[in-house]
Amino acid sequence: MAGVAALALLLAGCAGSNSGSPSASASATESGALAAVKACGSGEDSSSVFALGSFLPLSGSLSYLVPPAVAGVGAALSDINAAGGVNGKPACLSSQDSSDGDHKDVGDANIKSLVQSKVSAVVGPESSTVTLNILPVTQAAGIPVFSPAATSDALSGQKHFFRDAAPNSAEGDALAKQILSDVPSAKVAILVFNDAYGIDLRNTLDASLKAGGGTVTYGGKGMNQEFSSTESSFGTIVGNALATKPDVVAVIAFAQSETIWQELASSGFKMSDTYYVDGNLADYSTSKNAGSDPDMTGAKGTLQGSDPAVIKDKLEAWYMKNVGKSLDGTYSYGAESYDATVILALAAELAGSNDPAAIEAQIRPVTGSTNGTECKSFKECKDLIAGGTKDIHYTGPSGIGQINDAGDPSTAYIGIYQADKLNLGKKLLTTVQATIG
Repeated sequence: MAGVAALALLLAGCAGSNSGSPSASASATESGALAAVKACGSGEDSSSVFALGSFLPLSGSLSYLVPPAVAGVGAALSDINAAGGVNGKPACLSSQDSSDGDHKDVGDANIKSLVQSKVSAVVGPESSTVTLNILPVTQAAGIPVFSPAATSDALSGQKHFFRDAAPNSAEGDALAKQILSDVPSAKVAILVFNDAYGIDLRNTLDASLKAGGGTVTYGGKGMNQEFSSTESSFGTIVGNALATKPDVVAVIAFAQSETIWQELASSGFKMSDTYYVDGNLADYSTSKNAGSDPDMTGAKGTLQGSDPAVIKDKLEAWYMKNVGKSLDGTYSYGAESYDATVILALAAELAGSNDPAAIEAQIRPVTGSTNGTECKSFKECKDLIAGGTKDIHYTGPSGIGQINDAGDPSTAYIGIYQADKLNLGKKLLTTVQATIG
């Protein structure tokens, strides 16, 4: 999901080049969007206050998805402090840029700086690759990391790691079932980049397609047809994929996706027969390349999360007040960013401590592992705790089930979206609840 004035919270993280994405980095306006939230000052750390650390991509290939995460974390922190803060003091925020998987040096240096500031817990990263890179540092420090969007299956069971987004196994299965519902026994070409996120998601999609009677004609597991995360030329790659005569093309990538579908369209492939994933399900109408993009109407894709209607008004109001413009219908991972922040704050409140170890011990109980009293907001849950109720069950807008022993949500939703022109996530068709673990 900066010292607050310098923070730009970004969505789902990743690797890949910035070329072709609607925006290469968070704008200055969004960087200052959380100025109303208290930045951690000198001497404010886990020894004295609930000091939330953010380690999110302020630069990199998915920064065009920053608005909903800004709104989610910002709205949560505003709600927390409006309710009296955590353990009697306003929560404060520190941040460092995680960048993406292609800029490991940035992430490596910045996570060390964040750990040295002695935060109580970390929200982020958004990238599975970055998360796997930095966990050895945070694990050694004993600091819990809670990601709203890192989805690699390899993260399940990692020490001191939690998330409220469904792992790739759930999304890949949901995408396969949607493809086969639309085109029974479909022949599918998969265009996937060689990144931990991409390979993980591809493997599940491949297995679920085959189990459901489909065929993978290109890019499947073991075919060795992945492309580099820094690839920028896709004529030959798309040509090779289409030579296998697929009914459907699934694109698992980030910023490269726009260049890929330009090649698909120029080759005569029907764009309504293309499918996408959370890493590229975005509105490309403001892209610098929008004028040369094909009409994507009818294309479909998957995105972790429940119906954004449950939180969109709150996100819109916060974003309009603090950034001065609308989210324009883009709410990806806003609910997850909001809930990750609230869960960590409630864990500190339940523990009666801002210490990382004390907070981590209460993360699962806060989400219902002790079958506690249900509460739907930070204030409602905090009031229960103040009244002597030690077993609570926070049920926030992400709609997840309790966090399980592997740090994953026990249940979570996957949305099926349909594109309109250049907005791949324009219309929510349905949500599918997945059981995890």
